[in-house]
Amino acid sequence: MTEVKSQLDYAKRDAVIEKVAARLGVRALRGKRFAELTSLRVGGAIDWVIEPVTEEQAAAVVYEFEQAGIAWRALGSGSNVLADDAEHHYVVVSTKELKGEARFEGERVSVSAGYSLPRLCIDAWRQGLSGIEGLGGIPGTVGGALWMNAGAYEHEIGTVTETVRVAREGRVADIPGSSVEWNYRHTSFREGELLLGVTLRLQTDEPERIKARMDEAKSRRMATQPHGSRSAGCFFKNLPGSPVGTGKMIDEMGMKGTRRGGALVSPVHANFIVTEGEGARAADALALAEEIRERVRRERGIELEYEVELWSAQEPEEGSEE
Repeated sequence: MTEVKSQLDYAKRDAVIEKVAARLGVRALRGKRFAELTSLRVGGAIDWVIEPVTEEQAAAVVYEFEQAGIAWRALGSGSNVLADDAEHHYVVVSTKELKGEARFEGERVSVSAGYSLPRLCIDAWRQGLSGIEGLGGIPGTVGGALWMNAGAYEHEIGTVTETVRVAREGRVADIPGSSVEWNYRHTSFREGELLLGVTLRLQTDEPERIKARMDEAKSRRMATQPHGSRSAGCFFKNLPGSPVGTGKMIDEMGMKGTRRGGALVSPVHANFIVTEGEGARAADALALAEEIRERVRRERGIELEYEVELWSAQEPEEGSEE
């Protein structure tokens, strides 16, 4: 009886989703898997993927879903997400198509959430604007970078954020960057808050000097991080104030190259878990990650925190961010 009721509920939900998508002119896809949408290339089936192409469309569609009680989560390029292998019975609102163009005005630049972070760094360099060049090697979208306050090589996106555009009651609203708590790989954005775009305030500098810093950061990344592998970047946060990075600590424990199923600790950088082969599962990566945490807890007395977002198939009460 419960299964029949569930099927009826999903049928009603699906009808609402189709109606909303048609009315707003938003692309609605079925038959997708997280293995297709995340950089780890693992994860289970998704009921619906919705792809708005403007900030206004995105704000309107999530408002309609919330009014109808339909659970959703926002996903950018999926470069920092590990979704489990089960069936995910909620709507994924993809922000990848919220691209548009970078709009420069003096020292300010405004972009939508789906804009490529590496591309934005190149755009800023060519405009002679400094402040984000250290982020150039971080894959993913601007929206994802905002959600987690992405940072590298003395640069964090939160320090240069002037305003953030978010969805409010079906419309696009501006909030000041100063109202956001920008912490280490964490912000005060709430679950269910959809980030649509941002205006950054940068600083003028000689393009040659900016490019030199970008090249230096790129060289350091190429020498220390796995490239061409299926990963989600650093799996765990570094410890605040610790002179030893998490990757080095895991390496010192002899865990480089440790494999569980289709997942292994990268031989290049021990804070990267990579997946290999068609049979790789999210469960492999999570089991390996938990094994690392247990070893560090037992041998070092340290509780590692995930930097990667772990997504469960359990429906969220409200939307989550990328």
